[in-house]
Amino acid sequence: MKTTKHFRKPAKTFIAAAVTLLSTIVTAAAPALADSYKSFPGSMCHGTDSSSEAKLSRGYLYIYNGDSSQYAYVVCPIVRGAPGDDDGTTSGPSSLVYVNKGNSQKMLCGLIGDWPAGGGFSYQEGTTIAQGTTYISIPKIAKRNIYAIFCSIPPKSSITGYYSFFK
Repeated sequence: MKTTKHFRKPAKTFIAAAVTLLSTIVTAAAPALADSYKSFPGSMCHGTDSSSEAKLSRGYLYIYNGDSSQYAYVVCPIVRGAPGDDDGTTSGPSSLVYVNKGNSQKMLCGLIGDWPAGGGFSYQEGTTIAQGTTYISIPKIAKRNIYAIFCSIPPKSSITGYYSFFK
């Protein structure tokens, strides 16, 4: 009896370790079922030129056009993340841009994908004239290598965040 009792404890420890290890291996090998998406704060956007940059102010999560009469133009980078985010697809991302508009002037954002090695670019855009907190939806573009969002921010308006959806 004593031998069996001592045998059970190492066996239980071994089984627990094996189950933990196997569940980790199975989880790591399982395909990801969820879509791959990336979210970014609006503060990652930058003016496209010195004139636009002078009109902009940033907080931790937003970029704001403080000018009272002129648009500011920004580019917002999209970081793809791990290679393979868009494996198995023939299209690139779609995007949502969250904005806080201080007027009813049109705000336009375009999603661009580029293939620097001569593969050309793909472009889609979305607009809004709604005032207050809203978003701009931009349809999927063709699969490319480098992605960015370009926006024209009306006076007294801001970009509070943007999302890119791969797959």
